[in-house]
Amino acid sequence: MKKKYIVIMLLLISVTSYAQDIHFSQYNEAPQLLNPGATGVYNGYVRAIINYKNQWTAMGNAFNTSAASIDFPLGKKENKAHIGAGINFFSDKAGDAKIGLTEGALCLSGILPINRLNTLSMGISIGAAQHKANYGALQWGNQYDGLGFNTQITSNEPIPATSFTYVDLSAGLYYEYYSGKNTMELNEQKRLAIGFAYYHMNRPEQTDYTVTEKLYGKFVGCINGHFDVNGSKFSVLPTFACFVQGSNNEYNLGCLVRYRIKNPTKVTGFFTESGISLGASYRFRDAFIPQVNYEIGNFNVGVSYDITTSSYSAASRHNGGAEIHLKYIILRGAKWTER
Repeated sequence: MKKKYIVIMLLLISVTSYAQDIHFSQYNEAPQLLNPGATGVYNGYVRAIINYKNQWTAMGNAFNTSAASIDFPLGKKENKAHIGAGINFFSDKAGDAKIGLTEGALCLSGILPINRLNTLSMGISIGAAQHKANYGALQWGNQYDGLGFNTQITSNEPIPATSFTYVDLSAGLYYEYYSGKNTMELNEQKRLAIGFAYYHMNRPEQTDYTVTEKLYGKFVGCINGHFDVNGSKFSVLPTFACFVQGSNNEYNLGCLVRYRIKNPTKVTGFFTESGISLGASYRFRDAFIPQVNYEIGNFNVGVSYDITTSSYSAASRHNGGAEIHLKYIILRGAKWTER
């Protein structure tokens, strides 16, 4: 009976997952999944990111989510309009049947510097997605022969379609304020970004059993900042993000405190700075998430863990979700004056 309930739960996941998207706790480290308008909006030449999340391991093969992205500005000159371009890929799988979603998308943005301090961009995302599951890997109650589960016995259960594909369209608006004052000892910078995006604009159809429904559109709002504490090596990095999709919603609020371990050189630009950030975020009514980031040169690695605070904590045996991101970014040094 226990196996049967697990199978039923997995099938429910396969249905309800059509109505909501994947999520990362380190959402700012998946910029193209947060807002297509953020594509190419950063102080650098190339940005590549890998994300991985493993959640609720007490369920066995529970939820495994991975993503990869790369983006860059094209034709960027000081205070001139230019283009951002990027591609991203993600895969989300759950359970023994590997019920999940795989999607790849191209993101393009138009970036308009309003003046030296303010930038506005608008982006679009065009993707191709596939839902897929291996229901043959599941075991059913009527396959039990008295000694164990016999996969040679027909389950006689209604099996939904194993896969379907669709085109996915999204768009976003992104604003950034940036003020940087360089000194020989530290960077006194202030940065604030605000974004609004709408995913699944075309409401692609989702099919399961004999039911066909349209995927809910998803609204995403985000705010993040970087504020150096004048006269010190400390910075404050606040974040906020909300996701609303159909009847589902998610709200995240967090903050990191960064300490600059080594300053960059201001004359040659040959050496970039290093730093460590510690902090936490809270996903309302769901999880408390401590996080640590370490930066050295062009590389950044961040690790976080979801400590479940919802009623599901006991059912998951108090297992949360471990997450890691790896980022490589070629920054613009002091010898460039584009920003």
